[in-house]
Amino acid sequence: MAPPRPSPSLPAWATANALFRRHRRLLPLLLPAASLRDLLPVLSYCLVSGLARNPFVASRLLLTSSGLSLPFSLLLLSHLPASSLSSFSFNSLIRASPSVLALRLFDQMRRRGVPADPYTLPFLIRACNGSDPPLCKSLHGQGVRLGYGCHLFTQTALMNMYFACGSVVAARRVFEEMPARDVVAWTGLVSGYVDSGMYLKAVEVFQEMRGADDLVWPNEATVVSVASACTGLGLLEYATGLHSYVEKIGLEGELIVRNALVDMYGKCGSIESARGLFCLMCEKDLHSWTAMISGLASHGHGKEAVSLFFSMLEAGLNPDSTTFIVVLSACSHSGLVDEGIHVFNSMKSEYRVSPSIKHYGCMVDLFSRAGLIHRAYEFVSTMPFEPNLEILGALLSACSINNELEIGELVLNKIESLCSYKGGAGVLLSNMYANQNLWQEVDTIRRKIKTEAIARKPPGQSLIATEVLCMSW
Repeated sequence: MAPPRPSPSLPAWATANALFRRHRRLLPLLLPAASLRDLLPVLSYCLVSGLARNPFVASRLLLTSSGLSLPFSLLLLSHLPASSLSSFSFNSLIRASPSVLALRLFDQMRRRGVPADPYTLPFLIRACNGSDPPLCKSLHGQGVRLGYGCHLFTQTALMNMYFACGSVVAARRVFEEMPARDVVAWTGLVSGYVDSGMYLKAVEVFQEMRGADDLVWPNEATVVSVASACTGLGLLEYATGLHSYVEKIGLEGELIVRNALVDMYGKCGSIESARGLFCLMCEKDLHSWTAMISGLASHGHGKEAVSLFFSMLEAGLNPDSTTFIVVLSACSHSGLVDEGIHVFNSMKSEYRVSPSIKHYGCMVDLFSRAGLIHRAYEFVSTMPFEPNLEILGALLSACSINNELEIGELVLNKIESLCSYKGGAGVLLSNMYANQNLWQEVDTIRRKIKTEAIARKPPGQSLIATEVLCMSW
């Protein structure tokens, strides 16, 4: 017989709490409930005994039930008397709700006379992250009106919200208005610039942080964000400088930091540095292996990447969706058809990972690069969802390279029927006609391209580093 599972320990404060010492049947409110059915006995006890009118008990009921069933929590909220409600009660529901519902709860909170506390607005802001700028400004105004305009927790949430809705200038303004800045605020600013694609600005902010206050030191999250900025810039000088700084402040031993450094080196062109760091890691998780496999694949070491993937399996780690994408990409770019088929087939049968359109795209690219055009087209035809332009474009390009005109025509028909933006599909087919001296078809398709009101491809952009900004790490 299996030994009984150890019961989770109660929080330290609960053992000294007079309410929980008197009413032992309330103790399940302090532990995570497995299902709503497990919560019903203690809920019934609270309603019958009248303890549900206690603000603390009511808030614990709402907090526990919100993690199991949000509709049930809202129903419970509507039946609780106003005297039993507190800001904690509403905060628990706001943080668990989508944006529209969170705004309704905040409105109900004010109508029922429950005052907001310093955490109400940050939870509401996080629920509304990614909303349009007018709503962001409205929430910002609410913060000022409630007297929390200079509260660090609220200001950090406002800054993150402005970044999420694309208002970079407003986010920086909020940061500048902070009377005091902790590592969370600085890291949020760095991360916001990274998410906005402003990688150089993120590195500059990190340098500003280091010189601003001796009391604020970067943590693991800060280093990971800066590593992402260096990755976006693709500058090995910045990558090695960050690595040296991480060693100096003693964060290199943290697993999440090492993973970020391996990924950074792999994407900044130094696969040897990435490999050296990876081999020195005493502890490796799935992210460590995936970062290294991705680096090897992007540098053309497909066979080594696949070999490392099987070493990961031998180490007892199960791959996730991202790991399968990088392995299949490695197989595709190295012509490892049999290995790619084996890996793809094992996804669902052995690891219960359902292939997405990206995995199918890798397989189509694998067959196309190997010249197996007929097999690639059959694979597209049997996909459980409609192919996108990336998949069909890769197949059409392979048809052009291998002079597979018949399949190329079929692929173009699919593109025209499924894709609003067709890219250069018509030009590719036109070139295939020209290679076979079918000039009438060339003329027909080129006239069609000129006369159709098609969406034009947005202009491409290239970045050239004319000079590398000197950074003192």
